[in-house]
Amino acid sequence: MLFWTIPSLLGTVLSVYMSFYAVKRIPAPTGPYVVALGAAMAWWCAMQWAGLLWHNIEYRYLTSQMQYLGIASVPVLWLSTALSYCGYSAFLSRWYPLLWLVPVLTIAVAFSNELHGLLWSDFDLSASGPGLLIDYGPWFRANTAFSYTMVLAGTVLVAVRIGLAPLYRWRLLTVLVAPTLVLAINLPFVLGSRYLPIDPTPIGFVIAAAVMLIASRRRLFSTVPVARRLTVDNISDGLVVIDNAGNIVDFNPVASKILDVWQAGIGKPLPGELADKLRSDSQGHADIILADGRCLDVRVSDLTTKDDARTGRVILLRDVTQERVAQQKLIAAEVEMRALNEQLQTIANTDELTQLANRRRLYEVLTTEWSRANRYQRPLSIILFDFDHFKRVNDTYGHQVGDEVLKKASSRLSEITRPEDVPARHGGEEFALLLPETDLEKAVEVAIKVHRALSVLEYTDPGGNIFAVTISVGVASKEARDKSQDSLIARADRAMYETKKTGRNGVSMAQGDTVLRFTS
Repeated sequence: MLFWTIPSLLGTVLSVYMSFYAVKRIPAPTGPYVVALGAAMAWWCAMQWAGLLWHNIEYRYLTSQMQYLGIASVPVLWLSTALSYCGYSAFLSRWYPLLWLVPVLTIAVAFSNELHGLLWSDFDLSASGPGLLIDYGPWFRANTAFSYTMVLAGTVLVAVRIGLAPLYRWRLLTVLVAPTLVLAINLPFVLGSRYLPIDPTPIGFVIAAAVMLIASRRRLFSTVPVARRLTVDNISDGLVVIDNAGNIVDFNPVASKILDVWQAGIGKPLPGELADKLRSDSQGHADIILADGRCLDVRVSDLTTKDDARTGRVILLRDVTQERVAQQKLIAAEVEMRALNEQLQTIANTDELTQLANRRRLYEVLTTEWSRANRYQRPLSIILFDFDHFKRVNDTYGHQVGDEVLKKASSRLSEITRPEDVPARHGGEEFALLLPETDLEKAVEVAIKVHRALSVLEYTDPGGNIFAVTISVGVASKEARDKSQDSLIARADRAMYETKKTGRNGVSMAQGDTVLRFTS
C-alpha cells in the first residue's frame, strides 16, 4: 500500500517547490497563477497519498472528495496561467469568475454526491489492492470534458504565441511536453483502463512539475518571446516604411489596421490623403484628417545612407480620433457635472413640497443680506406668516389636502413677489418672505398684499367642497439697535403671534417694542 504513495508524495513535494519557486522567480501577472497551479497540483497529489494510508471506505470517500478541490482547480489555473503569460490579463480579469463556474459546481457535486450520485454512482474499495472500484456518474464525464478543454486551450494558446517567435522554439517543446504528458497519462484512466491500481495522474504531475521547474530555471516564463510578438502585434503606433517613390516597403499590424491595407499592399503607394500630405520633402510632425473623419497624428523621418542620401522614409502613425472623441466627451461630462451640481444645489436649497427656498437657504440669504445691509446702510425686512388652524385642515380633510393647500399657496406667493425677494418655507405651515432693499412701510404694503392674495385662495376637499384658509402675518424691518439677524426674526415672529392672539387673519407690524395690527 505504502509503495503506491511514492509517486503522489513526490508530486506533492515537487508541486509545492514549484509554487515556492514561482513566488520568488516568476513575476506578476503570471507568477501568482503558477503559484496557485502548483498548490492545486500539490493538493491533488497529497489527497491521493493521504487516502492510501488507510484502506477504509469512509476515509477513502472523504479523501476522494477532498481531492476534487485540486482536480477541479488545476485545468482553470493552467488556462489562467496561459492567458496571463500570453498578455491577456485584461480578458482574464473580466471573465475569471465565469471560468470558475464549472469547478465550483464540481466541488459542490463531489461533497454532496451521497444525495444524487452525479459524480460517483458507485464507490467501493478494491479487495485486491489499494485501488478503488468506482462507477462514474454523468457529472464526471461533463467535468472531464470541461477540464480537457481548459488544458488544451491553454496549451494551444501558449504554443501558438511562442511558436510565432522562431528564436524560442525550444520553449514551445517545453510547453507542449508538460500538459500533454499529464493528459496522456490521465486519459486512459478516464476511459476506464486500469493499468495501475491507482489514478496515475500524479505521476504525470511529477514529470510535469520537474519539466516546468527546469524550464523556469531557463527563463521559460520570461517575457522575451511573448513580448517580442506583443511588441510587433500591439505597438501603439503604426509604422510604415516607404521608398523614394512613395511605395510601401513594410508596415506593422497597427499600420495595416489604420490604413486598411494588408501584406498585398507592399509595393503599392500610400492611400491618397497620406500620400498627398507627404509629397513635400519636409520631415517632422503633421495632423491628417482622413476622408472617413479619422484624425491621424503623423511623424515622418528620412532613411539615409552613410552619405546622407535618402533611401526612403519611416512614417509613424497614431490614430488620435478616440482622443478627440474623449476630449469632447470630457467637455460634455464637465457640462453635465456642472448641471448636476446645480441640480444638487437646487435640491439642497429647495423645499421638496412647495418648491420654495427651504429654511437652510432662507438663513443663508438672510446672512448675506444682513451683512450687505450693514455695510451699505440699506433697509432689510422680513415677513413671517402662518396658516390659521392648519391642524384642523389636516385633521378634517387629511394630510394630502393639507399638502395641496401649502403647494397652491406657495405657487401664488411666488407669483406676487419680486425676483429679488426670497419666499421660503420656514417650517411646517409657517412661511417667510425676505425683502432686501425694503423699508418697513413698503414691507407692510407687501404683507397686506400677501395676506389678501393667499386668504382668498379656494381649496377643494375630497368631497368636492370649497374652503379657504386664512393666514396670520407678522412684519419687521432691520433697526439700528439690532445686534444680529436673530433680533429681526424674533420681532417678526412676535408680530405674527400678536396677529394670532388678536383674532388671526390679519397683518401686524413690529417696530421697536411696539406691535401694531393693520388688517383683520
